[in-house]
Formats: sequence, C-alpha cells, structure tokens
Amino acid sequence: MTETEFLQQVKVLFDAIGEHIEAKEADLDVLAHGAVLEIENDDGQKVIVNQQASMNEVWLASREGGYHFKFADGTWVNTRDGADFWVYLERALALLTA
Repeated sequence: MTETEFLQQVKVLFDAIGEHIEAKEADLDVLAHGAVLEIENDDGQKVIVNQQASMNEVWLASREGGYHFKFADGTWVNTRDGADFWVYLERALALLTA
C-alpha cells in the first residue's frame, strides 16, 4: 500500500468513526488533530486513534490498552489476533459511556 492509499484509508476510517459516534447519539466529543482522533467523555476520559504512516498502521489507545491495526482485505484488523478494528473501538466506547 502506498502512503497516499494509506492516508486515504485512514481518512475513510476517521470519518466513519465520527459518523458512528454521531449515530449512537452518545455524549462524546470527537476531535481531529491531523493524524490523531480523540474521543472524549464528560469526565475527560479519552480514546485515542492515531495513524502511524511509517508503519502503515492505525493505533487505538484506551483504558483497556493499546492496539495496532493494519488495513487488509478492505478492513482494519488487529496485528495480533486479526480481529476487526470496530470490535476494539466498541469495547473502548463502552468504557467511556458506562
């Protein structure tokens, strides 16, 4: 994957995350800062999603831990267990909204 393709896929992912949170009508703020997307609740707790262009990865950090994802077969998958990005994001969001 070229860097341009990677950056396009990250943009698609970041946009989808924002739309997903908006559709959930959760009381969360989504802030984009270039390569970083912050999702924050009213208590100041955050989930961070950021791009690592040098590795062609997206990283997700939450209270539960940190995870790395690569784009494969049309989706972002965990580099350790192959699970879909959205599984990990949903768990992280559940902790923010609990």
